[in-house]
Amino acid sequence: MAVTHPPSTSETTARNPVRSRAQLDVPQRGRSKVVRGAVLRFVLWSLAVLALVATGTLLLSTPLAERLSVREATTRSVAYANSVVAPLIDDKVLAGDRAATDALVRLMRTRMADGSIKHMKIWTASGRVLWSDETGVTGQTFELEPDVAELFGTTEATGQVSDLDKPENAQERSEEELIEVYVGFRADKGTPLVFEAYWPTERIRQDVSDIRWQFTLLGLVALLLLALALLPLALSLARRVDRGLAEREAVMAQALSASDLERRRLSQDLHDGIVQDIIALGYALPTVAAALPREATAARGLLEQVHTDVARGVAGVRELLTDVYPADLEHGGLEPAVQDLAERQRRHGTEVAVAVDSRLGEPLAVAQLTYRIVREALRNVAKHAHATTVEVTAAVEDDRATVEVCDDGVGLPPESDGSVGSVGAVRSDGLPGGQGHLGLRLLRDTLRTFGGDVTISDRPEGGTVLRGTFPLELRPVASR
Repeated sequence: MAVTHPPSTSETTARNPVRSRAQLDVPQRGRSKVVRGAVLRFVLWSLAVLALVATGTLLLSTPLAERLSVREATTRSVAYANSVVAPLIDDKVLAGDRAATDALVRLMRTRMADGSIKHMKIWTASGRVLWSDETGVTGQTFELEPDVAELFGTTEATGQVSDLDKPENAQERSEEELIEVYVGFRADKGTPLVFEAYWPTERIRQDVSDIRWQFTLLGLVALLLLALALLPLALSLARRVDRGLAEREAVMAQALSASDLERRRLSQDLHDGIVQDIIALGYALPTVAAALPREATAARGLLEQVHTDVARGVAGVRELLTDVYPADLEHGGLEPAVQDLAERQRRHGTEVAVAVDSRLGEPLAVAQLTYRIVREALRNVAKHAHATTVEVTAAVEDDRATVEVCDDGVGLPPESDGSVGSVGAVRSDGLPGGQGHLGLRLLRDTLRTFGGDVTISDRPEGGTVLRGTFPLELRPVASR
């Protein structure tokens, strides 16, 4: 009735000491990915902001240039009307005297000769065109717009980019867009008049070009300098986050390593203590039975029953030792360890099919989590499912490990009638409630620490599916 001795604590510690983080649980691939990722996001966001500013400047440049050009044209028109036109309009000009009007006409046409002003008109308060450079318009009367009529008797002005749709613009509609400016002024004798001037829009296009390049360049350079000033801060924060994750990885690695070591110590204590005592008791019982008198058949039968119970207890303790002692995944491999779990299930009459992706055997942390999911799932199947067949699948999907354990058992229990703590109640997080499923909740908490999760659900054809997933690159994440 000998039992298989697990390695002693000293042997275990010598062969498997508490390894460094690089040796043990958390893979060190891409340690600098946190910093590189943070810097890359910072650069991408900076480029996005720069593109947004450039786009906004380009979109706003046209209306801004239009406003600036209209303002400049209005200022020039006010100065021209009051300093040049007003002194030349006297009573004779107002009366239509041709000789008196010639000086005004020459001056006006000379001003338009350089192309800075396309067209000009002088209006009276009655809507009559006192003078216009367009043939046949002088002397005609048109209905004045309300905003133009309000300018008579004032020195105010109004301007806009004109669509040339007014009746007096009939001869100008074939031309391109023009800036239309109306200026209120008084003639030499104080008669209220309005001066109308049409300025070309080439200035608008030039202003648009200037604004686009100057304002865009100014904004982009300013933002670029700000981004460069903030880059050291971004790098510092990224490195600080990376150090925090590294410290958390170290804590997790030490915790997992300490857990394995404690399980080994517990196995050794069980083996060297209670197991040896039970084995010794099993050896002593036949001797006691042999020393009994022949007529003590009842006592002998009782001892034989006790001997049988002791043997059953030893077998149970051996199985407990197998459960408690961590599998040697580093040397034995993941698939053989999973097959050992399946074989124990088969000994209880359950058919178990196993398919394990070889890529899950490395690094050790991935193999440990995969093994733990399978072990917890099969343990729950044995305790609760009453299944006849079980399928264990461990595969790699993209950059994540996916472990599924499907059984054809009784399925999940129905939701309880409000007894939250009762065994069989389904919790709000999708896991069965009660103390019998504490292992599942502990497994879920471990997986979530690394950005994974575990779920359990009913199969349409009967039974349950336990599905655990986690990233192949194990890095602790912030608590959810």
